[in-house]
Amino acid sequence: MLPMGLTYLFALVVALGVLLLQIVMGARGGGHHGDLGPAVHISGHASAGHAHGTPAPDGEPALWTLLLTLRFWLFAALGFGLSGSLMHLFALAHPVLTFGIAAGAGLASGLFATLAFRAVGRGSTSTEARSSGAVGKVGRVVVPCGRGLTGQVRVELGGSSVDLMATTDDDGIGHGESVIVEEVREGIAHVSRRPAELG
Repeated sequence: MLPMGLTYLFALVVALGVLLLQIVMGARGGGHHGDLGPAVHISGHASAGHAHGTPAPDGEPALWTLLLTLRFWLFAALGFGLSGSLMHLFALAHPVLTFGIAAGAGLASGLFATLAFRAVGRGSTSTEARSSGAVGKVGRVVVPCGRGLTGQVRVELGGSSVDLMATTDDDGIGHGESVIVEEVREGIAHVSRRPAELG
């Protein structure tokens, strides 16, 4: 195999190896040493770039700082290695054209993956922030909950109904009963039975 072909193969193998390592460490709960890919760890790299770059209008890292993240380079290497290896193996184009296409595919893959993960992270943050607005609200039990039993409650927020997983220190609270949301942690509401004097 020609040296360029080895370059594509090397990039593909390394990218797949790192992805596999992330999956295995994530499944084992390997902590921060194996936590190379999740958004929290990656955002640390983006924030570092942000400190030296121009802030985006919404307070997020500037778009160019995505190029500093491990996630971008991982998926870029995957796209570069996979497309380059296939084109080289089947001799689908001239070596120079093959390299250009592989580089473009790698850049597109890295940007797409990084932007997709950032969008998902932004959505999760928005949902969690919205859920925190349920504190102090009166909700209705959809799935019964009780001491040691997780249920579900429905709360009106901003004119729409939001269903939240719910825990309580009270004895069993049945379907349809009214509750007060005392706090929300990681999207899970801790509720108590609504006092009768509140009507």
